[in-house]
Amino acid sequence: MEFKVEASKRSKTFIEALMPSIIQQLKLERSTKVVVIRVADECGTNQGLTVDLGTNIGYMVVIKPTRSLKDLGVTLAHEMVHVKQLAKGTLKYRKTGNHVWAGKRYSKKTEYLSMPWEIEAFSKQELILRRALEA
Repeated sequence: MEFKVEASKRSKTFIEALMPSIIQQLKLERSTKVVVIRVADECGTNQGLTVDLGTNIGYMVVIKPTRSLKDLGVTLAHEMVHVKQLAKGTLKYRKTGNHVWAGKRYSKKTEYLSMPWEIEAFSKQELILRRALEA
């Protein structure tokens, strides 16, 4: 998987150092899609968000700017888990907001922390970041 980073020099350098390990950990090396990581205040109240840009294109990950590189790394790892979920087809976003996880539809009324894709991302984010920092 190729990636492009749009961020301040400090954030860009940090993200570029982490991404090879994150891609390897999530087994995305063979993906022909591109992920664009943008550090910008475009996430609303969220720390980050992942957008599927279409079947033949790739993904956009937007991360809210922060002074803490650790927070930036945790959010990056979390959002990259969503990229993996989308790339593998486990998670499918629907325009209606009723997303599909492993073949089961979830209403947009589902509580955020009860969504299985969020449970997986939160459970893996710290370990992925720690391993990327050690690489």
